[in-house]
Amino acid sequence: MSLGLRITSASARSWLAAAFSRRGALAAATAVTLLAFPPLVPSAGAVTRPLTDPEAVGDINRIQDYLNGIHTMESRFIQINPDGSAWDGNLYVKRPGRFRFEYDPPVPYLLVANGSWLFHVDRALKETNVIPLVKTPAQFLVQANISLKRDFKITKLEEQPGILQISLVTRDNPDMGEVTLTFSDKPLELRKWTVRDVQNNITQVTLQNTRYGVNLNADLFKYVEQPVTQKAE
Repeated sequence: MSLGLRITSASARSWLAAAFSRRGALAAATAVTLLAFPPLVPSAGAVTRPLTDPEAVGDINRIQDYLNGIHTMESRFIQINPDGSAWDGNLYVKRPGRFRFEYDPPVPYLLVANGSWLFHVDRALKETNVIPLVKTPAQFLVQANISLKRDFKITKLEEQPGILQISLVTRDNPDMGEVTLTFSDKPLELRKWTVRDVQNNITQVTLQNTRYGVNLNADLFKYVEQPVTQKAE
């Protein structure tokens, strides 16, 4: 049986909502990175800096340079969902515009971004939902030229011993929620991101055994449309 292809913009408010769609509706309370899970609690040594502080400006620039310096990336990940469930899988990234979330069985989902569109494949339902990539929170990861100050509203910059966190809201689509990136510091490396949607649902994705600058097969980022297709109303 062919996978049905459903083109939808309603689900674009939440990248992670697309990840956990069900037949007839996308669960807007979920997202490739959201969950009804307690927010990160700063340690006693956490310091929130004014964004105009010279040291904060330097850290923002370091984060921006780091993200723009990622060309390819491969990682295991653990995703904590809004219902508290945990899913494992492999993540592949090729900037600009391409990534693949491949979940371990028995999770039936596959997420593929091909540079323009995000395809959420539900193998169990034999259905695919399609969202414009620019309408997802994934821009922090795959945008061609990331400018944190131009493209995002920085809501918080927090430092703990050996840890740096920055929280971002997309300027063009603030209703997609807030993304918090967590880095280990010195050297700077992305370890986790958290997405909080407008309903205060949170999903966390933690990276493990990340490798950078790897050769990735271009087929990882291709979605082959099946013969039977359908468009949402």
